[in-house]
Parts: sequence; structure tokens; C-alpha cells
Amino acid sequence: MSKTRKEGLSRYVERIMKEKHLSRSDVKLRSGGEITDSYVSAIISGVATNLSVEKLKALARGLRVSERKLVNVAFGHSEDFEADRTVDQSHNLILLDIRKKSIISSDVAEIVQEVVKLPATERAVVLRYVKRLSRVRRKPQRRSRSV
Repeated sequence: MSKTRKEGLSRYVERIMKEKHLSRSDVKLRSGGEITDSYVSAIISGVATNLSVEKLKALARGLRVSERKLVNVAFGHSEDFEADRTVDQSHNLILLDIRKKSIISSDVAEIVQEVVKLPATERAVVLRYVKRLSRVRRKPQRRSRSV
């Protein structure tokens, strides 16, 4: 059994810090100051449990672990889970960001709920449409000159 099976984020952070002989201040410095030592302490004690995408990235930098690994631990997945998965897991942080935005915006949440119900082929069509719509919106509008 791997060390991270059923190991929560707080225990994982504490274990990595012990293994690497890091203090909370070290994690803060390694993250470029993007996570405070008191926030690291809150994670270890289990007080801070719903970390933002930015905090997960900063914590990964501070601990010098991969963002993917930290996201898997934060979601409660073991190392075995990552090895067993054949699907690319590189989009986890994007999904966390979408989750954060969907909490703020109900229309984004509704769109995501409907899209996940679709089969993969239809999701691909929706993705192409949204990308095309996004490109059209970003193109500068030409002004017509009246002569």
C-alpha cells in the first residue's frame, strides 16, 4: 500500500515537510511568498481544507512537489489512482478553476452541468463551437466608413 492511500492533504503536507526538513517559513519562501506560513499551518491542522487553485499551485511550489500530485492528494486520490488512470490528468487545475468560477456564476455552472451529460463526440462539437464563438468575439470590429 502506498503512503498516500487515504492520506489527506494535511497529513501529506506534514509528511513532505518532515521528509524534506522544511519549516512553514521555508514553504512560504519557496512559494515566493504566495502562501503564508500561517496558511500552511492551517492546512496541516486541517482548518484550511478548500484551497483555491492559486493556493494549491503555491503550496506545490513551496513543497517542491508536482501540482498534479498535490491535486490528486487534495482530491483524496492515491498514487495508485494516478498510475491506474489512462486519462490525462493535466486538466485538474483547470477544473478547479472552473469549479471556482461556477460557484460565482450560475450560468457557468448550468453550462457545465449540461455539457457533462453529453457523449464525448457531442462535447467535441460543443467545444469547437465555443472556440469559434470566442474567436469571433475577440476579432476587432471593422468600422464602415460612410462616404
